[in-house]
Amino acid sequence: MTHRRLSLAALAVGAVGLLGACTSQPSAKAVAKDVVESIGLPEEQQACMLEVIDNMSEAELKELGEDNVDQAIQGVEDGTPELQAFMAELARCRESG
Repeated sequence: MTHRRLSLAALAVGAVGLLGACTSQPSAKAVAKDVVESIGLPEEQQACMLEVIDNMSEAELKELGEDNVDQAIQGVEDGTPELQAFMAELARCRESG
């Protein structure tokens, strides 16, 4: 899997918090996990990203979404510093595979 695709995976998961700000079901955490599981990452990278998500509370993920709902998230340098840190942590998972 290419570096670009993995970066896009981290971006997609990071931006998923935006969905949590707009919908009540499923939860932001469930949506984030679904995105990770549907991307087709190697097992180690998927497990790493799921662990990052699991280490955050539902409230934290929802807050990320709410704080970035009016942002145009197109890269890992977009959004609030908290969202950027979350996406950077997800991007580090590519190093595990």
